[in-house]
Parts: sequence; structure tokens; C-alpha cells
Amino acid sequence: MSFTDEVKHELIRYKNKNSEARRAELAALLRMTGSISISSRKMAVKLKLRYGDLARMIYTWLKKEYGLQVEIRVFQPSRLEKGQSYMLHISPQDDLSTLLQDLGILSEDNSIDFSISSEFLVRGEVGQAYLRGMFIGGGSINHPSSEYHLEFRCDYHSQAEDLVKLLEIFAITSRMIEHQDRYMVYLKEYKKIISLLNLIGAQQAQLKLEHASIIKEVKGDVNRRLNFETANLDKTIEAALEQLEDIDFIEKNIGLENISESLREIARLRRRHPYASLKELGQKLNPPLSKSGVNHRFRRLRKIARNNRRDN
Repeated sequence: MSFTDEVKHELIRYKNKNSEARRAELAALLRMTGSISISSRKMAVKLKLRYGDLARMIYTWLKKEYGLQVEIRVFQPSRLEKGQSYMLHISPQDDLSTLLQDLGILSEDNSIDFSISSEFLVRGEVGQAYLRGMFIGGGSINHPSSEYHLEFRCDYHSQAEDLVKLLEIFAITSRMIEHQDRYMVYLKEYKKIISLLNLIGAQQAQLKLEHASIIKEVKGDVNRRLNFETANLDKTIEAALEQLEDIDFIEKNIGLENISESLREIARLRRRHPYASLKELGQKLNPPLSKSGVNHRFRRLRKIARNNRRDN
């Protein structure tokens, strides 16, 4: 099961607190999953659904709230589909136009309105329920372990524009693009996605996303530290190789016996521990010497080698 499926099943189980919120969610679901056909001046509605629990929920709402006759058809998966699909068929009947007008899909003159009704573009439970229905019907979200992305797919430009407005009512700024004759309203920022999940009632999904974000942050911090330590190690090795070159040059051209005891001591120690850090070398001296003290001795060796290279 994909993360999108997990979120949608959680939202399908959400219990609306009042009839207005239920109506708003149903309006969004019909808007996102339904199609209207007209034959002999009579309308019929079909809703194509992926989930059995969603089909049962909508079926129950339509029967209980509007007294409509609804038929459920189950289709077995094709080669390209993962599971059964469901079709709710509302045949032509007297109360069908009442339903569509009540949900803001038909105007008073029975023309189809592709925008979101103003009564749903509000802050509070009604607006939240409408967003919930839109996500169940046409939303998707990336798995928490991948990059942050949540989107709604809308068939009509006016619908997508109104969705952007509805999200803005809840202080969530989204973006809209046209893609393959459809309109995508999407979020890519972690905080906005978390806010939306909380808003529509997907608390379990919100917790999973927050947990994944913490893990990402910890992994990122570990990687940054490893990169920092690797860079420091590279610098240590590079510096050690230069020091060994200086020591070899001094031994061949001057003789280690002709430099001071302190420099001779650090030169021999570097040869025995070619990859040790300055701090580690200092701890091996007797008495121990600070990192800056060790570095000072190597600078003196570098100066001797450089002066003699210049003379030669």
C-alpha cells in the first residue's frame, strides 16, 4: 500500500462532526470523482472509486441524506491495475438535480458549475471537510522518506484556482501548473504539508512525516559531520606528506644530526606515525606538547627545507 493510500484510508475513517461538513466533503468527492451524463434530457451520475470503504461511505450518505437509489458495481483489476475498482451509478431520478444543486455542482438553471461553491470557501470545519474530500478524490503525497510533495489533480482551471484560494484561507500558499490537460495544485514545503495533513484530519500521516523528517535531519547532520571529518582527514594527510618531504630533504641535504634536538625529535616521530594528527603527535612527546607547539616545530622544519631548496 502506498503512502497516499494510507493517508486516504485514514481520511475515509474520519468522522465529520456535523451535517454541513459531511455535505462539503461529499460535494468535493463528487466534484473530483464523478461524471454527469445526459440522455433524453435526463441526468445520471457515475462515480469511479478505488476504495471499497469509500464506495460504502458515499453510498450510505447518498441513501441516508438524499434518499437516492444508488447501484454499486465492482470491477476486477485489469493487468495495469493493482486492485478492484468501484462504480457508483445514480440513475436518472427526481431528486438527483436537487443533490447536484445542493452540492454546488449545478446552478439554478441546471448548468454545470465547474468552480467551487462560495459556501465551501470558508475557514472552519466546512472548508476543512471540502479539502479532505478533494484529497481523497484527487490528491497524492510522496512517501515520507522521499522529497516532500503533495498535490491535487483538478480537471478544470476554475476548480484549481478556487482550491488555491481555499488553501490560502487556511494560510497555506500553494502553486498551480497545467499538465496534460489537467491542473495540478501542489505543495513542496514540509511545514505546509504538515499543516494541511493536520487540517484535514490525517494525524497518523502527520506523525509519520514528522518522524521521517527527524530521521532525515539526523542523517543529514551525521553526513555533514562525516564530510567535515573526511575533509579534515584529507588535510591532515596532505600536510603529513609535505612534512615527510621536508624531513627527507633535510636528511639528504643537511643531515638530521645538524638540526636541533627538538626538531630532530619531531621529525623521527612523524616518520614513525605518518598519518597521526598534530594533536596525537604532541601527546606522544615527553613531555607532551600542544598542537600549536608541534605545528611550530614543523614550520621551522619547513623554513629550513625551503631556504636550502632556494640555495640549491
